[in-house]
Amino acid sequence: MGCANYHARIRFAENGSTWLIRVPRINSNIPQQLIDYLIRSEYATLKFLETTKVPAPRAFGYGIAGDANNRVGISYILMEELPGKPWNRQGPRGKRSADNKDKEKVWNGLADILIELKRHPFSKAGSLLPGPLASNPIISAIASERFLVLSPSGPYDTAIDYYTSFVEQNMSLIADGQLFSSFPLNAYLVFLYLKSQIQDCSPKLNYSSVQNTEQFYIKHVDDKGDHLMVDEELNIVGIIDWQMARVVPADEAFGPSLVTAEMGDIYNGFSSMTIHDRALARLLKEKGEDDLADIMCKNEKLRRFFFGLDVDFSWDETLLLIRGP
Repeated sequence: MGCANYHARIRFAENGSTWLIRVPRINSNIPQQLIDYLIRSEYATLKFLETTKVPAPRAFGYGIAGDANNRVGISYILMEELPGKPWNRQGPRGKRSADNKDKEKVWNGLADILIELKRHPFSKAGSLLPGPLASNPIISAIASERFLVLSPSGPYDTAIDYYTSFVEQNMSLIADGQLFSSFPLNAYLVFLYLKSQIQDCSPKLNYSSVQNTEQFYIKHVDDKGDHLMVDEELNIVGIIDWQMARVVPADEAFGPSLVTAEMGDIYNGFSSMTIHDRALARLLKEKGEDDLADIMCKNEKLRRFFFGLDVDFSWDETLLLIRGP
């Protein structure tokens, strides 16, 4: 059982395969309409990923609580159970903790996955919903943890529109007393500052001269490391928990994320580019992906901003993250 869902295994004796049924936990803070939206979005995301080389679970079906054709009676999604174990910084073959060399094995596999995601751009920022074909999903409003405090919004044609909406909705909720109630004025000023920086916060891939529209890419929103399923040798054999995934600008999709962060430093109010960020950037460059490497090693502002403003830090701790090193 995870924080947001119940899981149960369905074993098939005839072929030994195992499916998972995932059922959202009922929480009075999350409306049923949002739960149903997230189910549909995760299903669409998994079906799309089946058309790629990203090692995500296959999705077999889903049901919505209010659907008269859903005889189960609750919202659920059926998916493949992947092999391996969640990567919680363990080393290979039973080693308790991964050293930097061990982690490079993980970063190498992650680099291949980022390169594969780059091969599948979208024309808008948002989240996926089922379309006529698995390879052609609908890009709709953003399904993410931001729904818990923000109104569903999007999709967006530009990174500037995407980030501006995020900032302005937060500012409205702060002014209404619904967010950051312990330091509303400071929080409002932070978002006002963020709004002034949006223009400079969106590096783009080096598109060809014939490509004159922005492109966006699937992003896993909870990429702390335990979303990676690894074998005994730390090969990545799967990526799980695509609930609330979204399609985002390149700098957010391919920039430094929580998996390569030093979480101890972040929780202590310090954050900067890490040796793991730079190792992943180097591996991307060695694989011929100079543009992805440039995004990965340019800066980690988005990691600091999204993490520092999405958790319940004090003002002093939040300010340290915003300022950076």
